Amino acid sequence: MVTMWAWIGRRKQRAIIAMCMEHVNKVIETVDSLRAMLEHYDKGEFKEAMKSYEDVFNKEREADNIKRKIIAELSKGMFHPIDREDLIRLTLTLDDVAAYVKAAGRRLLITEPMNIPKDIFNVMKTMAAKAKDATELIKNAIMELYENPRKALEIANDIERIEEEVDDIRIMGLEETLKWCQTVDIVSCMTVKETIDSLENAADKCEDVADVIRSIALLTL
Repeated sequence: MVTMWAWIGRRKQRAIIAMCMEHVNKVIETVDSLRAMLEHYDKGEFKEAMKSYEDVFNKEREADNIKRKIIAELSKGMFHPIDREDLIRLTLTLDDVAAYVKAAGRRLLITEPMNIPKDIFNVMKTMAAKAKDATELIKNAIMELYENPRKALEIANDIERIEEEVDDIRIMGLEETLKWCQTVDIVSCMTVKETIDSLENAADKCEDVADVIRSIALLTL
């Protein structure tokens, strides 16, 4: 099958890839802002944490705007339907990563951070760091799709491994959260659990992006 990567005009191809890179960079910034928010909360730096959440909110919105631009660009010109579908899936799924990261930050605002035990904060910080690692690998994989699809496949496997690690970390976090829930109000308990779940969902979406990358890479070989 002749795919977009083989037959679309070189200039158009590079323009789409550049927009995808801009998108993934903004998602990485969103995840990094959440990681900073967690660090500030853990240190009792509440004003700084709120500023980091504003960054999360704004970066996610910027990623959303780039997503719309990519989809608008894909609606123009001659794209094979399969190629267009894969790139739309790539864009929408990557955008979901930022959406779940924003959800995690928003839920964390509901509870009193000074009441959250250190062990649970460490779990959330580790999950956020892993999510950032996964998004940076996504960036590397997209860069390789154009010249070295086999390398992109290898990176996709690394992303999947990170998601599996996050699953294991989440289980530990839930164990600690359930113990803590016996001593606090239901709102704090549910909010922390849902924050952890949102972080896991972000990692799950990174794995979904890796699956899309695999699909594009296999068609490119």
